[in-house]
Amino acid sequence: MPKLRIALAQTSPVSASLGTIPEQPFTNIDTNLRDIAARVAEAKANGADVVVIPEYGTQGIVDGRQYLTFPAEHIFTFLRKVALNNGVCLVGTVVVGTPHAAVTRLMPRHSPFHHLLDPSVQTQTGEQMEWAEWMHEYVQTQETQPMLKNEAFFIDEKGEMVGAYTKRNLWHPERNYLTAGQNGNRAFDTKWGKAGLLICWDMSHPSDAQALADQGVDLIFVPTYWTATDSHPQLLEFEHEPDYERKMVTSLCFARACETETVWVMCNPGGGGEFMGGSGVWQPLRGRVGGFTASDVGIAYVDIDTDGLKAARELYKIREDFASTALERHVK
Repeated sequence: MPKLRIALAQTSPVSASLGTIPEQPFTNIDTNLRDIAARVAEAKANGADVVVIPEYGTQGIVDGRQYLTFPAEHIFTFLRKVALNNGVCLVGTVVVGTPHAAVTRLMPRHSPFHHLLDPSVQTQTGEQMEWAEWMHEYVQTQETQPMLKNEAFFIDEKGEMVGAYTKRNLWHPERNYLTAGQNGNRAFDTKWGKAGLLICWDMSHPSDAQALADQGVDLIFVPTYWTATDSHPQLLEFEHEPDYERKMVTSLCFARACETETVWVMCNPGGGGEFMGGSGVWQPLRGRVGGFTASDVGIAYVDIDTDGLKAARELYKIREDFASTALERHVK
């Protein structure tokens, strides 16, 4: 297989303030999308094939800010254009919100983000004003609150959506505002081998990673939003390592890479405070191949050769053993 250069864009996603819908409702999304576009261009200039951004990297946290999910299709369109313009693949998540049918037909049709590809346009556009007016008029009641799903994507260098996955395992606070995906997770083809997507807390469920391994994937991409306080307040009741949370998530990454005999790619927010970073790439027989050891904001480049997975599979035979026991269970 061709060698792969992965760019881990450890960004610091901006979340909107809680409260009523502001007069300019997409300010934080504008900031995040401009940052992503700049990171992708930088990564391409440094020879990247795939750029990975953190979970919630486009909209920030949407709990209490559900209105940020209405223009999800236009966020996808923007990201596809960024990937196409730079000739690079892009991985991340977007939370999709479906409002009540009574107001869907009245929703604006034009993108509020198309201007972000032009650095000279810094003011609110007519399209954004149209969206603001619609939300202030129709999106104010419980009836109009959307059903939310967190969707991961793999956009190829031609701007095509070749891989998609709806988060199935929700972190406990997310269950108050997100709906878990119900369908199976399908692998997809890339020039570097078969690939699959998971999102953050999915890493705590080995069966979801195994379901991708059963489909023969070589690469698993995992955008995350794992913060330094996710185990609080319970963690504070026990003596623990100072870097407990980051060690927990990175340990899961290495364990899942070995269990599935895949290249495991995780991208987490950076920036300090709750954003602890730790984004990286793991591979059996190599361990942690590269990435961030702390919360720096920036891009880390990791070069991968998936041909090395063959040696790991011949040595450990985890897939082989799992397939054999699965067949035995089926026969019984």
